[in-house]
Amino acid sequence: MRSLLDPDEAAGTNESTDGIVTPSLDQLVEEISELHPLPAVATSILRLTEHDRFSAHELASAIMADQALTAKLLRLANSAYYGFPRTIGTVRDAVVLLGFRTVRSTTLASCVIGALPNANHLNYEEFWHFSVSTGMLAEMLARTEGVHQDTAFTAGVLHNIGLLAMDQQRPDLLGAAIARGEEQGTSRHEVERELLGFTDAELGGALAEAWSFPPDLTEAIRDHANPLDELPDPTSLTAFVLRARLLVRSHGVADGIEHLERTELPEEWTAPPLSVTLKRSGGMEGVLDKVEAFLESTVR
Repeated sequence: MRSLLDPDEAAGTNESTDGIVTPSLDQLVEEISELHPLPAVATSILRLTEHDRFSAHELASAIMADQALTAKLLRLANSAYYGFPRTIGTVRDAVVLLGFRTVRSTTLASCVIGALPNANHLNYEEFWHFSVSTGMLAEMLARTEGVHQDTAFTAGVLHNIGLLAMDQQRPDLLGAAIARGEEQGTSRHEVERELLGFTDAELGGALAEAWSFPPDLTEAIRDHANPLDELPDPTSLTAFVLRARLLVRSHGVADGIEHLERTELPEEWTAPPLSVTLKRSGGMEGVLDKVEAFLESTVR
């Protein structure tokens, strides 16, 4: 696995300027991967859908190998999130009716949610509410602009997994970063860089790489904290996540740590085609209703 740090730093622990001993990025990823392995069914689905040639039967068979995931998918397929007029009774029916893309995205997101099941400093409910909202809006951008439609929802939902993993594996270090950031009035990522030598976003990217996520999905997770105007392509998967986050934050949706005030909508969402797409989804209120339905079926 490629390290985001200097090889000497990646090999062991580091000591910050105030004497806090911290693990290297690679060491922390190894610990998290051992304690919170990605379920085998998620690996199978990633491998199966890596190429275009696969059938509904093959995807359904991979999902049915995991009883808990099967139950979640059927619960989601029959929830208010989709609102189908008839009951969906089999995984194969869910795959056919929802589509390969939707099933792949929702099952992968559900697997990661299950692999990282709780939080310490984070408000777990707020964290996933923010993440799923970002995923739905990233998917909306993908549909509107006709690219990254296979991965946009997943990228949005999972973009902050490094923060959740840090909170579960090293809550003391995350707590120190949060406290110092509030004390100094600096961003959490700046403090993490100072204390740890890497950010929770980079941890998320390294974890995604260890879990064999596709490169564009890994990049979106790793780079989601970068300034939008510094990205070379405004239609990249990373840019979709950043653009979606801006809209979610403008509505004052908390991310599990920060509680934000509502602000003006980002300009791009106030004019066609995005304003039309958002309106067809019931506006931000409609999106948040769908978020609740998704969480009810996958997290709670």
